[in-house]
Amino acid sequence: MTVLIAVTLSGSLVALVLGAAGHRRVGWSALVGEVVMLAAMADVHLPALGLVPAPFWAVMLGGCAMVTALVDRVRRPSRPQGDHLHALGMLLGAVFVLLGTVHAGGAGGHHHGGALLLPIAVAVAVHVGAVVWGVGRRRAARVESVRRIASLVGVLAMGAMVAVH
Repeated sequence: MTVLIAVTLSGSLVALVLGAAGHRRVGWSALVGEVVMLAAMADVHLPALGLVPAPFWAVMLGGCAMVTALVDRVRRPSRPQGDHLHALGMLLGAVFVLLGTVHAGGAGGHHHGGALLLPIAVAVAVHVGAVVWGVGRRRAARVESVRRIASLVGVLAMGAMVAVH
């Protein structure tokens, strides 16, 4: 579990640093979302923290995801640049935050989480496919491609933590 926490936080931190370094390509809303994602991951998954309840982080991540997708769509209506992929990652992060709390709460949570397994697996597969497709087509600059992959790795490690619980 410690390795997954390290991978999750590292992936999110790398995505944040690369997003800030390439600020011309990454919108401010995606950077704010990345900061919220990093804070949520740290607060929920580091045992010493737990300062804010997980539902708060889930609502924050969901709100950041909606704002990021909206800003990306308004800024470039005919050609979104990938912030919508980051928005999907934030939504998945919100789900993983809530599921991690449900699983940590006891065996009763496993029954509810099991019913959501297929839709979440489909969403994760779509997210992975979209990121790989965007990076593979070389539409984005190298730094942006690495940022997207780092963010994806962080979200996947977060999902793995929920699966391992």
